[in-house]
Amino acid sequence: MDIMAAIKTRRSVRTYNSKKIERPALERIIEAGIWAPTACNRQGFRFIIVTEQDLKKRLVESGAASFIANAPAGVIVLYDNRTDNLEYSDHVQSAAAAIQNMLLAAHSMGIGSCWVCHLPRKDALREIFGIPKHLEPIAYVTLGYYDMAPKPSKRKIFDEVASFDTAPLKDGTKGSLGVLAKRKARGVYVRLPNKAKNALNPIAGKFEKKFKGT
Repeated sequence: MDIMAAIKTRRSVRTYNSKKIERPALERIIEAGIWAPTACNRQGFRFIIVTEQDLKKRLVESGAASFIANAPAGVIVLYDNRTDNLEYSDHVQSAAAAIQNMLLAAHSMGIGSCWVCHLPRKDALREIFGIPKHLEPIAYVTLGYYDMAPKPSKRKIFDEVASFDTAPLKDGTKGSLGVLAKRKARGVYVRLPNKAKNALNPIAGKFEKKFKGT
């Protein structure tokens, strides 16, 4: 698949059928992540492939996005946080490059995926999966086959987002108060006990974004 075609036709898929993803396909997706650039070529990524339904259910019960439970497989992307460049969080950037490679590789194989940061607190993830402190959970990638690809959402054009030699800041403060309110609400929610989260799930689910084609 041509690289620009892959980039432009990839979608965030949140609805999957029940077809199992075989190990060779999962290995190929992880391999794509391994070939991403990393800061100082440290290659500090690690990947936990999640296929057990009980683990996916536990993630959702702990506050993760509900559709994680319906994806045949998922990958927790971790990265070594022992970096001297905290100013630019180069461990997060390195993991993000790997994730994008994985999304594109999955798409080229006809497998849907979604980059998920709607997750439980990191200490909860560490407890569930036995993650050591030097490995930081960065994101979760759902994987699965789908019956119908979502339609694309509108994309901005070059002149709306790029400028030469100065920053494009036309709408830099839009929605800042709303973001602060959501941060507060999310901070309270993720710290609730699982029983409280489960009781609130019907309400929280109404606020979970249902993107159709990002």
